[in-house]
Amino acid sequence: MKKTIAMLIALLCALTLSAAFDPAYSDSLFYLEQDYESDLDYLDSTLASATDDEERAAILWRQARDVLTITDDVPEDEKDERLAGYGEAQDLAQQSVDTYETPNGYHWLSSAIGRIGQVNGPLNSLSKAKPMRELIYKVQNDFNADMSDSWYVLGLLYDQLPGAPLSFGNSNYAISYMRRCVDTQDNVNRLNLTNYLELAQQLYDRNWKADKRAKEADKMEDKYASETVPTEKMKYYEGRDGRDTKPFYSTVSIGQMSDRQEAAMICQYAMAVYGLKAEPLASDTQKYNEIVEWYNSIT
Repeated sequence: MKKTIAMLIALLCALTLSAAFDPAYSDSLFYLEQDYESDLDYLDSTLASATDDEERAAILWRQARDVLTITDDVPEDEKDERLAGYGEAQDLAQQSVDTYETPNGYHWLSSAIGRIGQVNGPLNSLSKAKPMRELIYKVQNDFNADMSDSWYVLGLLYDQLPGAPLSFGNSNYAISYMRRCVDTQDNVNRLNLTNYLELAQQLYDRNWKADKRAKEADKMEDKYASETVPTEKMKYYEGRDGRDTKPFYSTVSIGQMSDRQEAAMICQYAMAVYGLKAEPLASDTQKYNEIVEWYNSIT
């Protein structure tokens, strides 16, 4: 009898442990294995046993992250399915911030809102831009999160949107945000090839010569030093040290090379990063091939 009770207790303990939420395991499934379906199943199995609101919120925004990423692979012509998926991601992220406010919850809420705007067309995207920006401002300013993925979102917004009076697009701010994204990215668990390609393409399109970069960077230096609000300060991150600002992937400062020279350098660096990966994921190989193709087209 005692042996039976002991076995039952051991079984109950094992079941309890198996149901406990492990954020590192979830993030490994998402980032290292990119097995979003398995991660979603795992999160579904742990939600009911969340120990408090903070843990429940952490599970919910990770569910939003999975659903959004899975929906990204739905063909563009299947509009209803894409809207349903992004709508579900938005609901999950909203539940997360309603349960317990976190920068990740607001980041994925902003991302879901942006995706819905993209599916519904340019005019809808314009209407979603300011709400998205306000959520990212909350991430970076209220939480002071300095979150790489949120800098990326701001970099895209400012690059893709028209300027005044229609919207707040600004290619120079976009590049500064993308530079901050690259400088704060997770280089341990991710190759970040998307970040490198986006920054390279934005620089190539701006097409400043070295002397103009040097002059503009010197102007940015004072503004960078004077601003205290993170999202305002990072608008001038490109020139944080004036013309002597030096990217980590370069041996020369930004005042000594043109935008297009740096764009090519970034591609070379990204290709080298990929080459060091023993077993790259399929998505990394796909992005690497995009970089190679684009690099060959500009050199």
